[in-house]
Amino acid sequence: MSSPSVAVVGLDCVFPGAPGPDAYWDLLMRGGDATGEQPGPRRFGPGYETPVHGGFIDDADVFDNDFFTVSPREAAAMDPQQRLLLQCAWRALEDSGRSPRSLAGGDTGVFVGMMGSEWGQLHLGDYGRVTPQLGAGSSAGMAANRISYHLDLKGPSLSVDTACSSSLVAVHLAVNSLLSGECGTALAGGVNLVLTPALGLVYAQMGLASPDGRCRPFSADANGIARSDGVGVVVLRRLEDALADGQRVYAVIRGTAVNQDGRSNGVTAPNRHSQREVVAAAYRRAGVTPDQVRFVEAHGTGTALGDVIECGALGEVHGVPREEPCAIGSVKGIFVVLTEGALGHRRADQGGARA
Repeated sequence: MSSPSVAVVGLDCVFPGAPGPDAYWDLLMRGGDATGEQPGPRRFGPGYETPVHGGFIDDADVFDNDFFTVSPREAAAMDPQQRLLLQCAWRALEDSGRSPRSLAGGDTGVFVGMMGSEWGQLHLGDYGRVTPQLGAGSSAGMAANRISYHLDLKGPSLSVDTACSSSLVAVHLAVNSLLSGECGTALAGGVNLVLTPALGLVYAQMGLASPDGRCRPFSADANGIARSDGVGVVVLRRLEDALADGQRVYAVIRGTAVNQDGRSNGVTAPNRHSQREVVAAAYRRAGVTPDQVRFVEAHGTGTALGDVIECGALGEVHGVPREEPCAIGSVKGIFVVLTEGALGHRRADQGGARA
């Protein structure tokens, strides 16, 4: 018998070429191309003139500070990732059919995944210009705390950095918080903005960066990782509570699991056996068997090392007698296979999976 489930009752997102959920769905359905050169206002400045290709969102700096009662000075010092999350969380709550203000004073939790803060790297090194507003505006923890503060939410509020799996682990923690009774509603999401070329240079030196900024997961033409902007938030509730309140249910999370690679051939290298085990653990907790899974939304780094290991791990789990083949895809490359009513899971670098 499977454990209690969690419902996705609201969502919002902004991704390259897709300023909202409907636009994102359209982008996926038509196999659109959301990659390009970094916007002019976001040039990295003297010392780095090489154009950077990847996925970039428009108007990442636009923020209605008056709506959130944030002073212009404070808004100017805030990491744009914090501003994007705050706006996205508000829209996701509205999408769930509940006024964000109706949750004020309650136990709603906020769980945010974000991989570092390039805003802080850019601004905190100039010691003569450091201010309290900049300190709070550059804090990764504040990415979640601002949502809780401005909406007066008193449940757990935390930011998670587990590299590429940060937002997935945030969902895992939110699900556990809901099922333990720690909160009645949870906001879970992630954000990333490419503001410096530093991480791209690291990937390039490791031989992992796609020269043209295009990620081609599981393709013979795959040539590396592509960096991208994006923000997304989902509203989660226990399934029984969502149904009792008549809320729309987008999807049901039946089980989650998280692990770590442990020892591999390098601290940044994945481990096939750990990937296999975390997927199997998610299925056990969900009460499903691999032969029931018809589509896997994979991590899909587009690297020779990562894709081979991930496919090997997924093959070990799903290579069982089945009536239908199991499709594998990754939205990083836009080319996806969708099966109506399919169960799925995701796996990211540090071992998160859900079913």
